[in-house]
Formats: sequence, structure tokens, C-alpha cells
Amino acid sequence: MKKTVCIILIITFLLVPLNSCGEIEIVELNERLIIEAIGIDKENGKYNVTIEGLDSYTAGSDSNSVSGEELTKCYLFEGETIGMAMNSISVITGQIPLFSQARVLIIGRDTATNFLSEALDFFRREYTTRTDILIAVADGKASDIVSADFGKNVSAGKILESALKSYKHTGTSVYIPLYKFLNNAMNESDAAYCPLLTVKDNEYTKKKDVKILGTVVIGKNSDTVLSPEQTQSLTIINNDTENGDMTIETEKGKCTLEIIDSISKIKTEIINEKTVFDIKTKIKCDIPEFQSETFSGLSKSDTEKIAEIAAKKLTSMISDTITEFYIDKNFDIFNFNRRINLADNRFYSEQLNKGGNFGKLSVFNISVEVSVRRIGKVVLEKE
Repeated sequence: MKKTVCIILIITFLLVPLNSCGEIEIVELNERLIIEAIGIDKENGKYNVTIEGLDSYTAGSDSNSVSGEELTKCYLFEGETIGMAMNSISVITGQIPLFSQARVLIIGRDTATNFLSEALDFFRREYTTRTDILIAVADGKASDIVSADFGKNVSAGKILESALKSYKHTGTSVYIPLYKFLNNAMNESDAAYCPLLTVKDNEYTKKKDVKILGTVVIGKNSDTVLSPEQTQSLTIINNDTENGDMTIETEKGKCTLEIIDSISKIKTEIINEKTVFDIKTKIKCDIPEFQSETFSGLSKSDTEKIAEIAAKKLTSMISDTITEFYIDKNFDIFNFNRRINLADNRFYSEQLNKGGNFGKLSVFNISVEVSVRRIGKVVLEKE
């Protein structure tokens, strides 16, 4: 009897999924609008959402006659909220939007400064969107960036994604996925940062090129732009430096240093109702170029002097960046406040209730150690 009941139950469980297969809605690829890039602007109390969609009919075509205008199309949707604007995509295009393939999210600068929380809420809650999509702020309207003509058979989303990833080679900008930006924006200090970009005319191709203007820090109803040196200081402290370069002046000439490795360790202590940060950074560099009046190699003492000068310059850069943004402007782009909370929650809560300007109650001990790994093809001279 027990054996018979078990067999009946097994058959029942096997038949249930088979019977439900007929209720699954199958969506063909040509019924999808593959989203490449998204632009968000708010004007006159309404949201303008600019979408670059990949034409699923022509994207897989073997024909070489497909034009840029046919490969991707730009659409503008309007609504009281971003969700309402997104809901009108299917009505206008006749296709179901596929957000999981989106490469970049661009927000207009005015919208990011004044309506950041509103603009991000849809992407934080909507389960079909990706949290690792790259985010940037347009120096003007996001619609001008997403709808820019970058050339025939060229996706704006792909071009923008490549430009935002270029930070790895220059170190003068930042690489920010949406989830990281959201974590920073939801911090108590309400300060987040991401690349600031625009488009410019290319006089040779007569098309548009992407230009990254720097790193924009968005606070409470205000924003500010970091210089390349300040951005480099930010990435060094936050251990986000993958590459970069800097120049220093020595008695023998101008030296270019290429950063190939950077590690920062921060120790946080609460002493006499003040926060003491001990920041120790170790940086390894190569010397790809050394300009001097005489064509000669570099000795060991030369490289040691170069490393000493570079360490002093980096220490000054980091100190100035911390002073301007964390102490003076109360922009916690370095996540120092989280460290204070972990070190002493009581002290953190008390100061947060008093206004939360932790920078004024902080002391920074900064130590930078620079070592030169190699000097190109030139063999290190003996003393």
C-alpha cells in the first residue's frame, strides 16, 4: 500500500510541470527591443527617457548594406515618473524592452544634482535591469549623449562603454558600476561620484567623439568636479587604481612614472573624541621616459631620488584632496564615515546627530612609499 502511494505521488509531481509547460509565454527575439544605452533627463516636471535600441531584425543580418540608422534606433519617452516612461516603450515600438543587455546609464547633470534619488529609484527596484551597468553623468543633457551620431553601424552604447572603461589606461577617471554608485549615494553623507562626459565634433570623420571631462562628485543639491590629480588621489585611497601615470621634475630632468601597482591600508582609531586615520600607501612604478639634456642611463641613487620626489608629490596630492572634499565640503567620497562607524558606533551616532561633519574632527597621518620596479630597456648603472 505504501509503495503504491509513493508511486502515485511521484507520477503526480512529474506530471505537474509537464501540464504547466503550455502556460509559459515564449517571446521571440524579434519581439524584443534590445536596449544598448539609457539616458535620463528631467525637464518641466517630467522625465525624458532616451533609449538606444538594437534592431533585432537587422542586428543578425548577413547583409553588408545595413546602415547605422537601421542597426540602432533612438527613442524618446516621456512620463511623470521613469517607470511610466518605460512602460510606454512597448506601446510605441511594439516590442518588449530587454534591459539586461544595456551597457550604460547616462544621467543629465542637472537631473543628477537635483533629482538623483528619484532618477535611480527605478533602476534600484526593477528586477529586469542590471546592477553592473556603467553609470556616468552628462555635462548637459543625457539625450544629447545617447542620440549622438558616432558613425555608420556603430552603437552609441558600445562606444560609451569603451570610453568609460578607458580609465584603466589613464587613471584620470573612475570606473563605476551602478551598484557601487548606489552604495555611495545611499551613504549618510549623500555623496557619490562617477565620470562626467560630453560629446565633441571630430573634424576628420565629421561624426561625434566621446570626451571624459573628469570625475563629478554629487552632494546635496550641488556638485563639483575633481581634477585628474584629485581623481588619482581618490582611486589610490579607495584601492581602485589599476594604471595611471604622473610626471615629476628632478635636477637632471623630467621623469614620467607609470603606476603599475598601488595598495592602501587605512587604520582608524577614536582618540580623545577625534578620529585618527593612519593611511599607508605603497606604489610600484616603471619609468617609461626620462627627459634630460644628456642621453644617459639612471643610477640606483637616481631612481631612489625619483621615488622620494614622487612620494612627496603623491602625499601632498592625497592630503589636499582629503582636505578639500572630506574636511571642507563634507563629501565622503573615501568612505571614511563607514570606517568611523565600525571603529566606534557610539561616537559615530553622537556626531551624526550633531550634524555629521566628521572631517572637522579628524586627523590624517599619510605615508606614501614609492618604489621603481624597472626603467625600461636601460640597464641600471652601477655606482
